[in-house]
Amino acid sequence: MITMKKGILASALLVIFAAAPAMAATHALLPAQADDMVPPSLQARSAGTRLTATSAAATRMHVERRPVSVSWPLAQDATLQAVPQAFSRSSREYWRDVSATELQQGLKLPLTAPGAIIRLSPGDQAIGKLDPASVRLQLGRQSLSAAAASSQVADTAQLHAAGMDVPAASMVMRLKPELGSGVATLQVASARGRYLVHVFEPQSPFAVTAQGNRDDLLLGEAVKVRVVLRDADRALPLSSVGGLLRAPDGSTTPLSFRRQADGSFTVDVRPRSIPTTPGLWEVHSFTQGTDSAGHEIRRDTTTVFAAAQPDARLSGLASTAVATDRGLDISLGVDAVSASRYAVSAVLYGRGADGRMVPAAFAQSANWLPAGKGQLTLHYDPHSLQGIGAPYELHDLRLQDQPAVGLLERRAVAMRFSQP
Repeated sequence: MITMKKGILASALLVIFAAAPAMAATHALLPAQADDMVPPSLQARSAGTRLTATSAAATRMHVERRPVSVSWPLAQDATLQAVPQAFSRSSREYWRDVSATELQQGLKLPLTAPGAIIRLSPGDQAIGKLDPASVRLQLGRQSLSAAAASSQVADTAQLHAAGMDVPAASMVMRLKPELGSGVATLQVASARGRYLVHVFEPQSPFAVTAQGNRDDLLLGEAVKVRVVLRDADRALPLSSVGGLLRAPDGSTTPLSFRRQADGSFTVDVRPRSIPTTPGLWEVHSFTQGTDSAGHEIRRDTTTVFAAAQPDARLSGLASTAVATDRGLDISLGVDAVSASRYAVSAVLYGRGADGRMVPAAFAQSANWLPAGKGQLTLHYDPHSLQGIGAPYELHDLRLQDQPAVGLLERRAVAMRFSQP
């Protein structure tokens, strides 16, 4: 009788263990490195910016509540960046916001190369489009109408048909290359109200670049933006730089740039609060310089970065287990002080046939988490694990607040483990 009971118990245990998932192994994340981004502390959203299922922000953005998990294999010879490069954009253009009086009297526009493209856009669309016959351009000893000075003149309808997104009632003129360069005077006798004048010099060797030292930051941190003027590959000193910070909600803050010994200018940008409108922050720079002959160079440029309120972070603990489909599950603890939809993503590395650590797959998982301690699980399907073996590493681990479009944490190498 006892033997029979033992047999029944053994059979029951066998069924239970066969149906249960493989035992998970617990791991601690590696210490953060110098280029990693890890919140030192958490800050809950204020009542005005807190997301709920019925909040205006949630309704507008349709914050999904269902969990989503995706993964796909990567080529083992893929070249991946452990640390993302900050956004950088070179500019050969500038803008002038001018009054009708300035245009009637004649607006000075320094041009550093032939073939400049000039666009005029009225601030009030009700003013109507400009007549090219009323627009004159003086360059050197030549005073010509827009039609005579240009190899091409286009209105808004033509620009829209060409796929250009420009304000209504705009006019664009491409100057004839034979006119050369120098200080042009743009005059519009029939001007009314205010206008935005945009000058683009595609053939100019002079370009300004603004670049931050990082592309993401947390509230309370700063990004250093450096503005440099170049003549082809040679750096030139700038005379002056002004600018402003534009928040995702459109509000602006003036910035004070500092001259550096090499002729560049820098500014430390530190957002004071995160607006309810998600999006990128823009640093607009308005620069002036001179070439070797003393001729004026004007350039405006923009760089962008993302800023987030640190309302969640990884707990520092993770567990690995063989999934039911024989793939790999990596569960990551998340500490949150605001309810939101959070997402984790990472690249799984493993030892390849030649003994080197190679990328195997990318995975992402997202779910709505209440405030408190939660968990998100990355699932790597068995196909992604073919061709690699232990030890494994988790690279480029990221935690995001999806509705706020904010990156909360990033680790270049987050975990090393040998067995699930």
